[in-house]
Amino acid sequence: MNMEVGPQSHDGVRNMLEKLSSLWDVRAAVNNDATPYSELLFENGRLDFSESLVPFRSHPNWQAASAEMKSRCLSYGWIIYNLKTIYIECDIVTPACEDIIKRPPVESSNRDILQRVMSEALLDEALHTKMSVTACNYIYLNRKLPYLDFTDFNLIRWRDQILATCTAEWQRRLTRFGIACASETLITDYLKTLSEDDSIQQVCHEVTRTHAVDEWSHSSVFSFVACDIVHTLSVRERAYLQAVIAKTVEMFADNEMGAWAQALSLAGFQGHEAVLMECSRSSEVEVYTESVFSLLARIGLE
Repeated sequence: MNMEVGPQSHDGVRNMLEKLSSLWDVRAAVNNDATPYSELLFENGRLDFSESLVPFRSHPNWQAASAEMKSRCLSYGWIIYNLKTIYIECDIVTPACEDIIKRPPVESSNRDILQRVMSEALLDEALHTKMSVTACNYIYLNRKLPYLDFTDFNLIRWRDQILATCTAEWQRRLTRFGIACASETLITDYLKTLSEDDSIQQVCHEVTRTHAVDEWSHSSVFSFVACDIVHTLSVRERAYLQAVIAKTVEMFADNEMGAWAQALSLAGFQGHEAVLMECSRSSEVEVYTESVFSLLARIGLE
């Protein structure tokens, strides 16, 4: 449900947020009854992750790898994707929701509805986190994989660095909100590949399909909330928020080679250091650039 935003009056924003909130009970896919993962058939011959999302998929060493090795590495691709999702939900989206729930913009006439939709989004994100944890452990159990203990995701580190340089509370709030708003928009592009790939493991397909349904709605929620917030900002604050959102696309598209290095080592992929070094400069930033420019235009920050 990706509703168009465009320039909106306070009443227009309120009407759309009311509509999104009224649909939440039936719209939030993760909040509805779903088939327990334990009841989904695990098929050993199916891959757990889409090869098209592997950042080094074109490298000759990857192309020459055995089907068994590729499958093992793709299982770790699924783990990396879910771990990063968990960190985004907990460290990026949740704090932005909490900011608005605790202290909605005093200049806004839509304070009550902003709190309500952010509370609903926060509930969804908690359930997405639970879903990703369960989905990771499902693959660990069935593939009998050594655990990947990785915490140093570039997007999270960059966010923490930006926050550390902020000298005012308004900068911290706009940083948290801008990165979350961009991430909720960008993740829909990433999820699209996995959610439409019915060749991968059934549980992996179902998890991403459920997640995608909610994130398409969250993209609309955050866009309308952003539209309301932008109305209250000074020229300086608007420029700051625009810069944060634009920069997020580069960090979101980062291939997280640190996570892959650790995962490929666990998988036993020989010569992975050279592969990752040769592919370290590549990124998928062009996949996301159009979405962020579209987001900036929708919320009045062209």
